[in-house]
Amino acid sequence: MSEQTFERLLETATAALMSKQEELHRLYALGDMARWSLDQETATTQFFDASDRMAVEAQILNIGSFSPRHSTWKWAWGNPSVPQALREKALPLKELQTITGFDLFASEEAIALEDESMAWELTALAVQHLGALGCYRAPSTPDGPTVFLAITGLKHASH
Repeated sequence: MSEQTFERLLETATAALMSKQEELHRLYALGDMARWSLDQETATTQFFDASDRMAVEAQILNIGSFSPRHSTWKWAWGNPSVPQALREKALPLKELQTITGFDLFASEEAIALEDESMAWELTALAVQHLGALGCYRAPSTPDGPTVFLAITGLKHASH
């Protein structure tokens, strides 16, 4: 794939992700929830309201993580700190290397990025490739890695 074609793909994926994120916020307000919890065994993320009641549950696929301290990205499929089952679910993301011809999509090592905006671009491409509903940028400590999760299913909790 040429640089120009890749740039168009990136622009399209980024615009699509922004639209998906706006729709997710409108319907589920995930960013407004009081807290969240990731269950890696079931590949779900639960979001809790101000009354600490589960309000939304999402099926997720771990895309990767961005380390602000080192300005690096690590794909979930190649990250030994991600449980094996979740790493296997993320393996389709390696297909982006074949599609684009760019080795960064198949790198098992951490990839240097300029800043978090590039992590968002990688996430946009991943969300588009997976046909996901959007993503959740899982908050962390200031020095900790920021985990990006593709949302593959979503439902309001019934009380």
